[in-house]
Amino acid sequence: MSIEIRNLTKRLGGKTILDRVNLDIPEGSLMALLGPSGSGKTTLLRIIAGLEHPDEGEVLVRGEASTAQRPQDRHVGFVFQHYALFPHMSVRQNVAFGLEVKPRASRPSREVIRARVDELLALIQMDSYGGRLPSELSGGQRQRVALARALAVEPRVLLLDEPFGALDAQVRAELRQWLRRLHDVSKVTTVLVTHDQEEAMEVADTVAVMNRARVEQVGHPRDIYDHPASAFVAQFVGQMNRLHQVEEGTAFARPHEMELSLDASEGEAAQVVKVVSVGPLACLRLRLSSGLELDAHLSRERLALLEIKEGDHLFVRPSRVQVFADDYSI
Repeated sequence: MSIEIRNLTKRLGGKTILDRVNLDIPEGSLMALLGPSGSGKTTLLRIIAGLEHPDEGEVLVRGEASTAQRPQDRHVGFVFQHYALFPHMSVRQNVAFGLEVKPRASRPSREVIRARVDELLALIQMDSYGGRLPSELSGGQRQRVALARALAVEPRVLLLDEPFGALDAQVRAELRQWLRRLHDVSKVTTVLVTHDQEEAMEVADTVAVMNRARVEQVGHPRDIYDHPASAFVAQFVGQMNRLHQVEEGTAFARPHEMELSLDASEGEAAQVVKVVSVGPLACLRLRLSSGLELDAHLSRERLALLEIKEGDHLFVRPSRVQVFADDYSI
């Protein structure tokens, strides 16, 4: 189910939460709404779900306005950060809940509900956990059950509001991969709200970067990273060095675009303040003679070849510079 958001504006207490937002979410895609706290992404998600109403603009679902529809009529599955599972119900009962509370005329038979729950438990790889209570599950398992419960009613749209935010880093990484596989199987149009850039870049087909109530850029994760549309996007998505002022604005370069040399003709003099060598990359903190500090990333092999250590002096220059007007804010 495709979603079109047109000139959406939302105000609260004199503050503009969403400011003339326009966004297209293709049918069957997984879009991430990425941005800092207060950028408007959760409000946008809640308006799509029908839990809040805009002051101006509209949400079109398959070309038809849905603004006046009740939440229960929108065929939307909503998953929150803190699971919201029923603690007194088993895993099976939680997953089946949305089907069992349907009006009698549209409620599936017990056999159909049982088969649907079996299918979903297999999909989330929890076939043998049906009789357990939420308190007997790990955080990651509870979130998978919450997703299965949302999918049980066969929603046309799945909305995820920071679903992995309460979990530790390793579990989040595992669930990101699992969510991507789940989406590839279900093909449900999905919108994921997150402030975790790594999560958005790994999981989503398309990323919409939000800041100060507006959408700053929409695109494929790699395009967002390689070709940011503004200084805000450049700094929020991935690490970025702010270099110097130029006539058009401020010059920036990413740490992996900083070239290091021991040759004085190969750049600006810098001192190595810190070296962190973990994994395949070495991360260096450099201080220029002006006092400006920069980050540089290089392979551990290159680090060993140059024999760089903390306190050393070397020379640095960017291999690529991007210039943005001075209108950024994080």
